[in-house]
Amino acid sequence: MAHRSNGGSPGSASPRRERRKGQCEVAIEARWRDRLLAGGASTDFARAYDDLHTEFLDQQAAKHTGVTSGGLYDCVNPRDAVEDRVRSVVVRAADELRARRILEVGTGDGLTARALAGLGASVCSVDVSCVALSEAKRARSALGLSLPYLALGDARSLPFPDAAFDLVVSENMVEHLSLGDMRRHLGEVRRALDAGGHYAVYTPNRRWSGRVSAGFHLHVYTLGELCSELRRAGFAPVWIEPRVAARMASLPRVRGLGLALAVGYEHFLGLLRVDLWPYALKARAIPGIMVLARSVGGSG
Repeated sequence: MAHRSNGGSPGSASPRRERRKGQCEVAIEARWRDRLLAGGASTDFARAYDDLHTEFLDQQAAKHTGVTSGGLYDCVNPRDAVEDRVRSVVVRAADELRARRILEVGTGDGLTARALAGLGASVCSVDVSCVALSEAKRARSALGLSLPYLALGDARSLPFPDAAFDLVVSENMVEHLSLGDMRRHLGEVRRALDAGGHYAVYTPNRRWSGRVSAGFHLHVYTLGELCSELRRAGFAPVWIEPRVAARMASLPRVRGLGLALAVGYEHFLGLLRVDLWPYALKARAIPGIMVLARSVGGSG
C-alpha cells in the first residue's frame, strides 16, 4: 500500500512534475475508491492495490523497461533524490534509536526494508498487496538476500502480538487510509510497540495540492493535523524536517514551541493558497512531514 505520491516532493533540486495518470489507472481508482473510503475489507484493499500494481508492471512491460531491483514504480513514479533522502533519514532515526525489532508498514518497492535490515536489526515488512510483495521478494532474491522478512498484512489489523517491536516505520502509506482507518491503524501500531517505542511516519503534505482526498490518497494531512491524530492515539510527536535532517550529523527533533511555530507557518501557507503557487516556489516553501512519535502510557 506504499504507492508513492504523484504530486511532487518539497525540496528537490530537480523537482518532478506531477504525473498524468493513464486511463487504466483512473478506472482502477474509480472502481475501488468509494469502497476503500468506506473502510473496505482487507480483501478489498488487496484487490485494489494488486490491480494498481499490475497496471504499473504492465506499463513497464509496454515500455520495455523491465523490472529492476526495487522497480515496482520505476516506470510510473521513479524514486527521486527527495525520496532517497527520506529513506536515509528513516534509517538514521532507526540507528539513533538503536531499534532492534523493526516493523515497516507498506513494503512498496522494498528498498527501505532492505536498508533497515542493513543496520543488523530484525526487520519485518508488511503490505496488503500480493503483487507488491512478490516484486519485493523477487528483487530481494536477485540480490541474494534473505532479509528482511516480507509478509502479507493490513495496516488496520497488524498480524503481530502486543509489544513485538521497538520501532514501526511507514513511508507514503498513511494517506492511503481513510481517517477512520488511520485511527484504527494508529491503535494497532501502539499495540504492537513495546513501552516507549516509536513510530516514524512520512507522508505528503496536504498544502501541496490543497486536497484532503483524491484518488487512492484517501486522507492527506498537514503537519499539524498528523500530530493531532498521533496525540489522540497516545503518542508524543516530534517533527523531523527531511531537508534539514539530511544536512546534519544528528537528527534535529522539533517539539514544543518549535513545532507550534512550524504548524503556524504551515497554516499561514494555507491562507496564502500555496497550492496555487508555481511548482518551484511551493517545492521550497512547503515543509516535509516526517514525524517521530513515541508511545506514551499504556497501549490503547
